[in-house]
Amino acid sequence: MNTHPRRRQLGFLAIVLLMLVVVIAALAVTFAAMLSSNTLSSGSHFGSMLALFEADSGLEYEQRRWAQNLSWYRSATDPNPSAAVAQTLANGTFTVYANLPATLMKSGMSAVAATVNAYSTDRFPTTGILQIENDLIAGAELVRYTGVSGSTFTGVTRAQTVGTVTSVASTHSRSDTVYPVTILRTALLANCTALASIQVDANSKFLSAGTLDIEGEEISYVSSSTVGATTTLSGITRCLGLIVNVSHAVGQPVTPVLVGGDSADYQVEMISTGVQGGNIRYARRTIQR
Repeated sequence: MNTHPRRRQLGFLAIVLLMLVVVIAALAVTFAAMLSSNTLSSGSHFGSMLALFEADSGLEYEQRRWAQNLSWYRSATDPNPSAAVAQTLANGTFTVYANLPATLMKSGMSAVAATVNAYSTDRFPTTGILQIENDLIAGAELVRYTGVSGSTFTGVTRAQTVGTVTSVASTHSRSDTVYPVTILRTALLANCTALASIQVDANSKFLSAGTLDIEGEEISYVSSSTVGATTTLSGITRCLGLIVNVSHAVGQPVTPVLVGGDSADYQVEMISTGVQGGNIRYARRTIQR
C-alpha cells in the first residue's frame, strides 16, 4: 500500500502547527510588551500626580511661612530664600521660594540725596527707574539710578518725568516703599474692556503674574513672557481699583500695584517645584495681604 500521500499530509500539518505555535508565541510576546508598557504608563501618570501634590504642598508651606512674616518687603533677599532647600514629603520633595515686587527704604532720604538705601536691590535692573512712596500728588517721587552697590541704588537723579507723569524732589522716611518702574508700550483706551495682552519694557523685578498700576488704574495679568527688551503680559483685567475708564498712552510709567495706608506689604509670588521619582511638576501662586 502506498503511504506517501499520508506522509505528505502529516508533514504539511506539522508545518502548519509549527507556524501556529510561532504566531501564538509572537502574539504572547506582543501582549506582554503592551501590558508592560501600559503598566509603566500608569505608574508614570501616578508619579506625575504625586509630583503635583508635592508642588501644591510647597505652596501651602510657603503661604504659611509668609503669613508669619509681619513685613514682607523688609526681606534682604529676593527671591526669598535666595537658595531654596528641598523639603521632604512622603517619598518626594518640594522646593519653593518667593518673589517680591518691591522693597522698603532702610534709612531716610533728604531732598538732595544721590543714593537710595533699601532693604534689598535683588532682582532690580542694574540701571532703571524707581518710584518712592505711593502717591505722586502727596510726596511720592520718580528717580533714575545708574548703578547698584549692595543694598544701595547709586547715581540717582531726582524729580524725574516719565511719559507725562511728573514728580518733585521730596524727603522720604525709613520704610517708605520703593517700587520698580517700567514703561507702557501698548496704548490703552478709556474703558474697562478685558484684553488678551499688553506690552511693557522688560523689568526683572516684576512678577510673572500679579497686579500693576498705570496712572492709578489697577490692572491684573495672569501670565507673562519676555523676548529681548519687551515683556508681554497676558490675560488682562482692567479697572480693578477706584480709577476706571481712563486712557493710557505709550510711554507712561508702570509699577507693581501701589498700596497705601497701613498695608505696605501687599503681594508675593510663590513658585514651587514638586519631585516624585523621575516626575517633576511646577505650581505658582500670587498671594496678597
